Amino acid sequence: MADAMAESLNYASQKRRAVASRSYRVKISPVNGQNFSAGQTVNIDLPSNMAATYVNWNQCYLKYKVTATGGDLVLDKAASCFISRVQAMTAGAQLFDCPSWNVLMNVLLDTDSGPGYKAGYGNVLMGTRGSDPAGEVLANGVARTYCVPFALSSPFSMSTPHRLMPLSSSAPVQFKITMASIQEAGFSSAVTALTFEEVELVCVYTELSSAAEQQVQSMNQGQYTILANSWQAISTNMDAGATAVTANVGISVSSLERVIVVHRPTKSTTIAGAFSQSNRIDNGLTEWSLLINGEAYPQRSIKNENSGAEIVAEYLLSDHSLVNFDKQSSFNVAIARDGTTNYNGLDSNSVGLEAPDPFTIAFADANGTTAGSASAAGDIGSFFAGLELETGLSDGRSQRLYSGISTISSTVNYRGLYAGGSETGACEITFFLGYTVMLSLNSRGTNVWAISV
Repeated sequence: MADAMAESLNYASQKRRAVASRSYRVKISPVNGQNFSAGQTVNIDLPSNMAATYVNWNQCYLKYKVTATGGDLVLDKAASCFISRVQAMTAGAQLFDCPSWNVLMNVLLDTDSGPGYKAGYGNVLMGTRGSDPAGEVLANGVARTYCVPFALSSPFSMSTPHRLMPLSSSAPVQFKITMASIQEAGFSSAVTALTFEEVELVCVYTELSSAAEQQVQSMNQGQYTILANSWQAISTNMDAGATAVTANVGISVSSLERVIVVHRPTKSTTIAGAFSQSNRIDNGLTEWSLLINGEAYPQRSIKNENSGAEIVAEYLLSDHSLVNFDKQSSFNVAIARDGTTNYNGLDSNSVGLEAPDPFTIAFADANGTTAGSASAAGDIGSFFAGLELETGLSDGRSQRLYSGISTISSTVNYRGLYAGGSETGACEITFFLGYTVMLSLNSRGTNVWAISV
């Protein structure tokens, strides 16, 4: 084998100037009004028929001003708590639909962001608070503007490898964003109304020169094909005292790659005086697996013992980050703090109050009503579980391969065993299912986005 020169000594290799283009920021307003209330749906349409113009979904965020009336509202972790469901469609065809979108965002904020982000950028953008499982206090009658990165909004925002989305289609891509109810959005005992004003989707468009666009067209022959990740959410209920749950997980895709399982006590999902999204528990779970046409994945069930180490290890496998020792998280912090002014989740003084481990908190203790204070330990759980379904061929975060399991014409079931008795209460189980889709736009044909799963 011939010797090779280090890249640091290759002085002829330089950054190259990009093709002629310009980027500019736009604000897209809803087509069905400017002011919305809890539970209403915001409709936002992307522009269409814009030749040589592309949008980068890594540079998009949703901006809105929120006012609580009747009392203070404590955000359920972040301003993403206000968005209950996100749908994307075009020409009558559905591209994306994720109910419980705020619950998924809640989990990922715990598992993918650290206290530093939540106390800094996250605090200003979305009202997060360091290692605190609760978010900031939205004072009665005081408007607060939030900017929520529009991640997980559609497959366009999760392309692999990263691709810009052309805006030249004949039919617009339409988003339907359902705002959460008052009881779902956060902790409150007196709020009677939530108002959302000045709702805007802020995007950065890139417009190519005529020559650059011709170059793109010659490379792809007018056919835009984007591989991307997508999510679905399916929920079921389990009874108090149950020792086993077998639930149908109705998903039919060609490459199912990841499953996240969340248990939320019914006692905190049905009232306004609890953090219904954040309060996640194991509910006495002892082991679990996924059954696809009767075959168990993994073949030996995932055990949940004492500290939950195997549960976390399998979740990190599903996130392709088991050996990433720089990975940030903020889910396993027991809160017992004082109530200092402008508290951001990091600068509280220790009061020596013992608080339960939120990842393994028992059902009886997980009321989901307090993040913790000088006089009371926190009672918000943070449990989650995950399963990796890609084969080793994809080598984790591969940009070239996807290798999930096909569930087309298959029966998919969740099977969980539980301790039962007082350790297992009435609960809602939500399955977040990650899979690969293909988006295609034939500019020399129908010129309308189509999706294949």
